[in-house]
Amino acid sequence: MNTNHLIYFTRTPLHVGAGSSVGAIDMLVARERHTQFPIIPGSGLKGVFADAWNDQLDDNGKRKNDSDAAWLFGSEDAEAAAAGALLFGEARLLAFPVRSLKNSFAWITCPLILKKAVRDGLIKDADIPTLKDEEAYVSSNKLKAGETVILEEYSFKVKEAVSSDLTKALKALFADDVWQSVDERLVIVSDEMMSYFCKNACEVQQRIKIDNETGVVAKGALFNQENVPAETLFYSVLFSTNERTADKGRSAEEAITQFKAKLVANNNTFQFGGDAGIGLGFCTVGMKGDK
Repeated sequence: MNTNHLIYFTRTPLHVGAGSSVGAIDMLVARERHTQFPIIPGSGLKGVFADAWNDQLDDNGKRKNDSDAAWLFGSEDAEAAAAGALLFGEARLLAFPVRSLKNSFAWITCPLILKKAVRDGLIKDADIPTLKDEEAYVSSNKLKAGETVILEEYSFKVKEAVSSDLTKALKALFADDVWQSVDERLVIVSDEMMSYFCKNACEVQQRIKIDNETGVVAKGALFNQENVPAETLFYSVLFSTNERTADKGRSAEEAITQFKAKLVANNNTFQFGGDAGIGLGFCTVGMKGDK
């Protein structure tokens, strides 16, 4: 089994729903229960990528047994069942954008997220700090207001600079021009403050439904929807195995090559979650280190 990493950089706000509501928010985003960090479930990722092979469906809308789609994502024929060669882990948060008094905005991360990224093999073992809630590490003086960094309505005492090795490793993950400014925008906060920002600094969008007959808002059709903001960076682990359909002739490396070719054919742009019709969920997707 081979291990690779996919990077997801949100171009527009993203709503992958949790199917629940709390207080004034009617439609929450999916999160890790214990940390409140946003996620994109692996089932949702697999479904979106499998749709890119929809030209290989049979008349019943199922993957043809001898198709690349069945090889990569699994056969749907009960008489010839086989798992796919690609296995998708959930997309985990790496960097979350918040408003900053200086330099417009900052990407925040925390020791727990960095430790997960090391464990998942996304980055090498880094100099991960220990922080109190009122402290922060910053990557650039452009973020500092005196000896503090101000994010949203909170002020943090700047303890030290972020390791240059860490910022270089993060820049190398993904070639997007916006992400390449991470060495000027990265702030490491405590795990507790990261959870707070992820829970309270997402966008909240008011939505309505128009009554076709009256032309005004339908009764009871005002609702609040939570979205993960644009410029959020997620990553996921992508495993590949040798072919598991009846032919069993193609390798794990060939599966990754085929998948990468489809990413390029789609201009590395895919839509995840709901509300594609109003522009939500469009992400740049790439393999770790791709140019």
